Amino acid sequence: MVRIKHRYLLFHILYPSPPTSSSSSSSTDAPAAPRAPGSTPKESPTPAYILFHRPSPGYLTPALLVTHLRGQIQTLFGDHGVSVTQSALRLVYFSPATSTGILRVPRAHFRLVWASMTFVTSMPAPHARSGATGGRRGGGGALSDTMTHPELACVIRVVRVSGTIRKSEDELLRRARTDVVRAKLQGRSLGEEGDDTILEGIFAGVDGKSLLKGKDKADAAGSVGGDESIVDFEEDEDFEDDSG
Repeated sequence: MVRIKHRYLLFHILYPSPPTSSSSSSSTDAPAAPRAPGSTPKESPTPAYILFHRPSPGYLTPALLVTHLRGQIQTLFGDHGVSVTQSALRLVYFSPATSTGILRVPRAHFRLVWASMTFVTSMPAPHARSGATGGRRGGGGALSDTMTHPELACVIRVVRVSGTIRKSEDELLRRARTDVVRAKLQGRSLGEEGDDTILEGIFAGVDGKSLLKGKDKADAAGSVGGDESIVDFEEDEDFEDDSG
C-alpha cells in the first residue's frame, strides 16, 4: 500500500492596519482619561507587535478562509493549481483568538500553496448563506454583509512547513509561549515587579531546573523576536530555512 504524504503549513495572519473599532474607542476615551488619577500609566500606546498579532474577526471561519485560498490558487495557477491541491487541501486547525492555523497540503505541491498564501492581501466579507432567510435567493443579504464587513487588509506568513502534524503542534505551542513572553515584556510598565515570578517560570522551561536571571534573562528576551521559517524536508527531521 502507498501512503499519501502531506505537508502541514503553520501560518500566522498579520493585520498591518490598526483596527477601526479600537481607534474610535480610544479617541472617545481620550478626553476622559486625564480626569482619573490612576489612569496615566495605562495610556501608553499599544506595541506594534500586539497590533499585528491581534485576533481575527468573528466572521472569519475556516470554511471562508479555505474558500478564499482556493480562489487565490485559481487566480495565480489556474485550473492546474486547483486540480493538484484540491483533494488534500484542508485546514486542520484555526484559532481566531491567535490568528494561527495549520493547513494540510499535498507534499509535492506545498510550495504552490505557500506562494498563494503569500500573495493574499485581504480577507473577503462573509457570505450571506446564514444571514439571509431565503438561502440562495436572498441576494440582499450578501450586499448587507459586504457593507457591514468590508475586506480586511492582512498578510499571511508561513512560519513552518512540517512533515507531520505533531511537529506543527509542537512549534505552535513553542511560539505561543514565546509570544506570551514577548507581549509581557513589551506591555508591562516600569515598576511592575509582580510579573517577575511568571516570567522566570516561563524562561525556566519545562523541567524548571534553573531560572534565568540578570544577563541570561536579557539574552533570552532579546532572542524572542528572532523568528525564522523552518522547512522539514523529511518526515522526522527539521532543517532551518533563512528565507524569512
